[in-house]
Amino acid sequence: MKFLNIFKESTLRYIFLILTFIALILSIYNFTDLALINRMTNDDCLWTEHFDENKLFDGLEITNVVPGGNADKAGIKNNDMLIAIDGKQFKTTWEAQGILNSKENKSYAEYSIIRNGSINKVNIYVYKFFNVFLITNFLLGVGFLLNGILVGYSRPKILTSQLFFFLCLSVCLSLVGLEMTAYNFSYINYLAYLKGIGSALALPLFLHFFLTFPYRYEFKLRRSLLITVYVLSSLVIFFKPTSLTYAFQLSFTVFFNIIGAFLLIFSYEKIKDESLKKSVKTMIKGYAIGIISILYLVGITVYFQRANFLINPFWYLPMILILAIPISMGIAIFKYRILDTEFIIKRSLVFGILTTLIAGFYLLLVYIADSIFDKYIGFNKKLITFGAIIVITFTFDFFNKKIRAFVDKQFYKNRYDYRKALLSFSGELPKILTIYELILSLKKNITEIAGIKNLSVWIRDERYAELLRKELTETKTEVQKNLDSDYTVLMEKLYKNNSELVFLNTIESADLEITEKDLELIKAVDLNVTVPIILKNNIVGSLNFSSKRSGNPYSEEDVDLMKTIASQTAISLESSRLKNEEYEKQKIDEEMLVAERIQNDQMPDKNTTMSGLDISVLSQPARTIGGDFYDLIKLDENRILVVVADVSGKGIPAALNMAKVQAMLRFAAKIFDSPAAILKSVNKQIFRRIEKKSFVTVIAALFDLEKKTVKICRAGHNPLLYSTNGVIETLNNKGIGLGLDNAKLFDTNLEEIEMPLNDENLYLFYSDGLTEAMNESKNEFGLDNVKSLLSKFRHFSSTEIRDALVKNVSEFRRTAIQNDDITLVAVKVCA
Repeated sequence: MKFLNIFKESTLRYIFLILTFIALILSIYNFTDLALINRMTNDDCLWTEHFDENKLFDGLEITNVVPGGNADKAGIKNNDMLIAIDGKQFKTTWEAQGILNSKENKSYAEYSIIRNGSINKVNIYVYKFFNVFLITNFLLGVGFLLNGILVGYSRPKILTSQLFFFLCLSVCLSLVGLEMTAYNFSYINYLAYLKGIGSALALPLFLHFFLTFPYRYEFKLRRSLLITVYVLSSLVIFFKPTSLTYAFQLSFTVFFNIIGAFLLIFSYEKIKDESLKKSVKTMIKGYAIGIISILYLVGITVYFQRANFLINPFWYLPMILILAIPISMGIAIFKYRILDTEFIIKRSLVFGILTTLIAGFYLLLVYIADSIFDKYIGFNKKLITFGAIIVITFTFDFFNKKIRAFVDKQFYKNRYDYRKALLSFSGELPKILTIYELILSLKKNITEIAGIKNLSVWIRDERYAELLRKELTETKTEVQKNLDSDYTVLMEKLYKNNSELVFLNTIESADLEITEKDLELIKAVDLNVTVPIILKNNIVGSLNFSSKRSGNPYSEEDVDLMKTIASQTAISLESSRLKNEEYEKQKIDEEMLVAERIQNDQMPDKNTTMSGLDISVLSQPARTIGGDFYDLIKLDENRILVVVADVSGKGIPAALNMAKVQAMLRFAAKIFDSPAAILKSVNKQIFRRIEKKSFVTVIAALFDLEKKTVKICRAGHNPLLYSTNGVIETLNNKGIGLGLDNAKLFDTNLEEIEMPLNDENLYLFYSDGLTEAMNESKNEFGLDNVKSLLSKFRHFSSTEIRDALVKNVSEFRRTAIQNDDITLVAVKVCA
C-alpha cells in the first residue's frame, strides 16, 4: 500500500476516520432496520418464488414446514402456494416478508393459499424472530472496525497498520446487510454492493496481513500470490449472490481463517520478543475460539439442512464466541501496548468531555440570563440570544485553550515538558557552533525529557560527516557508529526509498525488507525509532532513539517531538557547516593577505631607475595573489634586465611557481650575460621541478646603454610591442614556454634578437591579461587597441602611457569582473 504514503499522516487520519464513520453508520442503519424497524416476523416455514412455464410469477411455494411449528399447526402443507397475506398481494419474496414484518409480535396473519386448485384462507400465529446472526454480525463488524481505526489512526504510515485498518473495514462492510442480502439482493443496492466489495477484499487482506504480521514471510512468488488472490477474490463482486456463491464465500472464509491461524502459530514460533509473543498468543487463543464457533455454525447448517430462521435460536448462541477474535485483538493492542492507542483514547475522552462541559456551561449561562431578563426586566429574547451568540463566539475559543493548557500541564505532563524542552533546545541553537556540540545538546535535552535510554546520530551527508570527524579528535561518543559499516548499511537500507520516521520494534520491522543480521544489530544497539533529518528534500542523516526507560511505547506526542527536533537539527547542521565554511574562508583570506604581502615584497622596487631609460610598471592580479610577475634586475650602471612572465593557473599554486621562477631568473642573471642563456639555464632547472600540467611564458630584454643595444628573447610569451620612427611594430621571435620540454627542444626553438637603442624608442612588455581583458559581452580588448593607444601616447612619458592603458581597459571592461592577471612594463629611451 505504498500509494497511501503520498499523503501526509494527518490526511491519512482524516481518510481513515471518514471511512470508519461511513462503515459505522451503515452498520448501525442496517442493524436498526433489521432489528427494530423491519424486524423479521416468522411463521415456521420457508417460501420460494414460483413461476409458470411463461416465466410469470405464480406465487410463493411453501416448503420446509417445521413439524410442530406454527405453520404446521395452522394446517399449512409443503407445496402449498401462498398468493396473499391479509389480502395483500405481492410479486417477490421480499415484498411478502415486508407485509409479514409489519404485523405485531405474537399476532395472527391471514394467508391466502392455493391447494389442489382451490383457494383457502388460513389464520397463522406469527412472532418476531430473535436473530442471533444479526446481533453477532453487528457486534463482530463494530468490534473489528473499532480495532481497525485505533490501529490505523495511531500509525497511519505503517504498512501493518494500513493492512489491519483496511482488513477490519472490509470485514465490517462484508457483514453489513448479511441477513438482508440473503433474502433479496435488490433491496438498497448500494449496501449490497458495499458488502460485495468488503467481502471481496477481506480475504486477500486477511492473507496479506498475516503474511506480514507479526513475521514477514518472504518467498519468490509472494507478490504474484497476493495479486492473484486479490484479483480472484474481487471477481466475486460481479456475481449475483446465490446459495452457491454464498456457500463458496463461506468455504473460502473458513479456509482463509484456518490459513491465518496457522500463519499466526508459525509466526509465534519465529518471533523472539517476549511482549510480542504474549500478544500473539492472546490473538491465537481468540482465533482458535472464533474458528471453533465458525466450524460449529457450518456443522449446524449441514445438520439441519434448513434456513437459519427455521432453527431454534438457542442452537446459534455458541456462535457469539466468534467475538473472541476482535476481543483478543483489542486485548493484544491495549494490554501489551502493541501501539500507543491508550494515549489517543484518553486524550480524546478528556478533551471531548472538557469541551462538552464548557459548551454546557455557556448554555447554562444563556438559560439563566434568558430567564432573568425575561422575568424581571422584560428584554427581547431575540436580542438576548443574539448577544449570547456574540459572547460565545468571541470567548469560547479563548477559555477552551486556557483550560486545555491547564489540563496539559496537570494531566499530560509529557506534552507540557516537551514544549519546555523545545523552547530550551531552540534557545541553545544560536550558541551551538559545532556538530559535536549539537549532538551533546541533543543527548542532554532529549534523553532527560523524553525518558529514553540513549540517543545517537547518524550522519549520511559526507560534508557534515567530514566536519564531525575533524571535531572528534580525542572524545569517543555514540557518533562513532557512523564509522561502523554494518550500522551505515542498515541506515542506508532504511532510507533507500523512504523519507518517513521508522519504528524498529519487532512489529513494524516486519514492514521493512531487513535481514536477521539487521534485526540482531537493531537489538544490540537498542534502536527503537529512527527519524530522518531532512534538508532541502534530501536526507542528510537521522536521529536514532533507543527504547524508553519506563518500557512504554512511543506516543503520538513523542513522535511530534522527534520530528520537530529532527527539523531543528537539520537547520542546526547546516548552520554549523556554514559557520565552519565562514571560519575556513576567513582563515584562507588571512593567509591570502599574508601571501599577497610576501608576493609584493618579492616584486622589485617600482622606483627602480636607470639613466637614459624611463620605466613604469604595473601588476594587477585577478585574485588576491597572481601568477604574473615582472622583474627589473639591474646588473650594473649600464645594464638592466627587464622580465615579464606569466605562470599558468591562478592563486596560490601559480604564486608558488612564480616565486620559484623569479628566484631562478635572478640567480641566472648573475652568471649569464644574455637573455637566451639565462632562459636556457632556468628551463633546465624548472623542467624537473614544475608540475607537468604547468608551464611559464617569459619575455626577457637586456638593455645595454653603453653599447646602445637591447637583446630580446621570448619563451612563448606575448610578442613585444615597440615603436620605431613613430610606427608601432610587433616582435615575434621564436620560443616555447619554460617547463614544456627538455633542454634540447627548448634551446633549439629559442631565438634571441638584438636591436639598436634610439631616442624616443618605446618598448611595451605585457601579459595576456591586458589584450584578453573582457567586457560584459565577452568581447576582448585586443592587440589592435593596445597598438592604437601606444601610437597615440608615444610622445608621453612611460607612466602616462601605462595609466592610459589601464584607464582604457577599465572603461572597456566596465562592470565585468577581471578575468586574468594584468602585468606590464613600459620602457622609453630618453636622452
